[in-house]
Parts: sequence; structure tokens; C-alpha cells
Amino acid sequence: KHVEKTDEKSQRFLDQVEQEYAIGSKLDHESIRKIIKLIRHCKMFKVTAVSMIMELLDAMTLDQQLPKNHGQAVEIFSQVARGLAHMHERGYVHADIKPNNVLICENNRIKIIDLGQACAIGTVKKRIQGTPGYMAPEQALGSASPASDIWAAGVLAVVMLTRQQPASLIEQG
Repeated sequence: KHVEKTDEKSQRFLDQVEQEYAIGSKLDHESIRKIIKLIRHCKMFKVTAVSMIMELLDAMTLDQQLPKNHGQAVEIFSQVARGLAHMHERGYVHADIKPNNVLICENNRIKIIDLGQACAIGTVKKRIQGTPGYMAPEQALGSASPASDIWAAGVLAVVMLTRQQPASLIEQG
């Protein structure tokens, strides 16, 4: 992943990659994509770009390759739950679990990806972050917790089993 600072507004994207590295480098679970190294590119002692080296995976996202049967859906859900439990045990929440943040690798092994919204448990964010339809109500108010990830994982399970997006409380207002 490579992000360049093109203007003052793009600083938040550099900060997001730095945060993703800070959290991802502390995780070590077979269901979470490994983050290996962060490289800061500087000009005149200022960071102008960051590059993050991650585990290379040849896989499709869950939304591109939904499970073929209920047994496969249960196995995928179980791996997602174990990966999230690891994050929670380490003191972090993913805060953006959804089908395109879950890779399906060979032998139906999964990798949770995109820790760009991840944060320490108890963090109150200044702006809403996450994906409508997968966000728990409290997350829409700026507070993500392990319960928020569990909510999103539940929505993920419904999508895998029914092939439909359930109406969320956020969308209902």
C-alpha cells in the first residue's frame, strides 16, 4: 500500500496508514493479513509518502466469492470470529468488517484485511468511520467497541447465508 501527501487534506490518509501499521504490526493471527514494514518517504525532513509492506495474498474478497453452502459459511464466520477475538484480546477493534475486507484464500482459509479504521478499544472518533449497513448504532455515534465488530460480523453472516443485506438500524434512522 502506498499513499502520497498531495495536499493538506491528504494528511489524514498518511495518518491512517501509520495507524494501520501501528495496530497491524502488533497482531499475529492466521486469520489476519500480516503487516510487515512501514517505509516513510521524506523530503526536507517531512513525510511526503508512506509505503506499507504486507503479506502477499492471491485471493478473492468474500463479496466476490460467497460460500457455496451453509457449512462453508459457518467455517468462514468461525475464522472471522477468531481473528476478531485476537484483535480484541490485544486491545483493538477492526471497526470495518464487511465482505470486501475478508479475503478467501485457498482451502477456504480467510484473511481479515484493511485495518485502516482499526483503533484501540474505547477510542472515540471525531468523525463517523465504517460502512453503513455493517456499522453498529454506537459506532455511528463515534464509539467502536468489540460489540461493534460482533454486530458487523453478524451482518456478514446474514449476507453469507441469505445473499441479502439486512436493513440496519442506522439506515432506518
